[in-house]
Amino acid sequence: MKSNFFEEKFLPIASRIGNQRHLLALRDGIMFAMPLMIIGSIFITLAWLEVEKYQNFMANIFGDNWSAFGDVVYNATLGILTIIAVFGVGYSLASSYKVDNKNIDGVPAGVLALSGYFIISFLSNFKIGKEEVSAWSPDLFTAQYLFVGLIVAIITAEIYRFFLQKKIIITLPDTVPPTVARSFTALIPGFVIIVFFLLVRLGFAYTSWENLATFIIDVVSKPFTYAGSTYIGTLIACLMEHFLWSFGIHGSSIITAFMEPIWIQNSDANLHAVKEGSKVLPHIITYSFYENGIWMGGSGATLPVAIYMLFFAKSNLLKKVGKLAIGPSIFNVNEPIMFGLPVVLNPFLMIPYILAPIAVLTITYFGTDLGIFPYTNGTMPPWTTPYFISGYLMTGGKIMGVVMQVVAFAVAFAIWFPFIKMWDKKNLEMEKANN
Repeated sequence: MKSNFFEEKFLPIASRIGNQRHLLALRDGIMFAMPLMIIGSIFITLAWLEVEKYQNFMANIFGDNWSAFGDVVYNATLGILTIIAVFGVGYSLASSYKVDNKNIDGVPAGVLALSGYFIISFLSNFKIGKEEVSAWSPDLFTAQYLFVGLIVAIITAEIYRFFLQKKIIITLPDTVPPTVARSFTALIPGFVIIVFFLLVRLGFAYTSWENLATFIIDVVSKPFTYAGSTYIGTLIACLMEHFLWSFGIHGSSIITAFMEPIWIQNSDANLHAVKEGSKVLPHIITYSFYENGIWMGGSGATLPVAIYMLFFAKSNLLKKVGKLAIGPSIFNVNEPIMFGLPVVLNPFLMIPYILAPIAVLTITYFGTDLGIFPYTNGTMPPWTTPYFISGYLMTGGKIMGVVMQVVAFAVAFAIWFPFIKMWDKKNLEMEKANN
């Protein structure tokens, strides 16, 4: 009865959520910035690695100001993350719609989303010597305004596709080059989008918020960021991710579409604090805390499972899966385990699959909160970075970051061990019976 309920009621709803175009656009749009996030994190780690001997060695060779390249690369990578994401989400969402059975060209929507973002963003006054100049604040380009940019991108893409689907566009003959035709196609929806954001800017100028960005940050971003930065909020996200995975739905994609913007903002805030020399960082929960810390060998903290199967398994099934799984698991890819053991739709292995990451989250969160483990410093190593190495990198070169992951691994192994051992024994008995 319970199984039928999940199959008939829950799974179709979860599948629709997983395939929801706006969530997919958020995920894919932010992925546009992923190469810059990875490259930026590498350079920032090199520049600000908190190892005194390393810093002294580099200063002796290149001079006291040797790490200035870290700021330069930050400004050109993580420092423009929101701009890249605005274009990416606008492009991805518009491209997901069709006109005359053809996908819409999303490039104009991405460009118009950037224009809309700058229209609603107010200039700030800065003093340079005795002169005062007006310019966009650098904060508008960073993850601090990511929520604002994502909302602008979604609105832009929806307006753009509406005009294209309703054929309210300028159509040129087929003899006109496609690049020219595309420019004219975007004229009417582009004009409407720009006027729309101008009116929004004008309307908010008469409110206490003064502009749309402040309204979104106060009403939308802050509550979401607060919820996603707490232990309880992250625990709920972790539970949902692994519960969905247990039924074969890609829970990681669904949860990160909601949570990744929050965690990226938190990483950026920690990185700013490190740059300013602060000893107290604002957030425990960050992008790397979850995606490099909780994903141990992949979702479900399954790296201990791969190691057990490789070295200790007795059944042929687990030995074979162990050989296949160990390589991907080192880089936090665990589909061979999920579908080879299997974990998916396996009530027995669902238990440790859900319990292990919750235990890892709990120990690392409260260990960090109590000062036992270091905070992540805001750098964002790719989620495929091998476990233990990522602990060193994401904490700015602190050995206790590795110790934190060693403790987490031991806890996950202790939770998985009795279950995987019994599963191994059961499969061995079945193999003997079949033989």
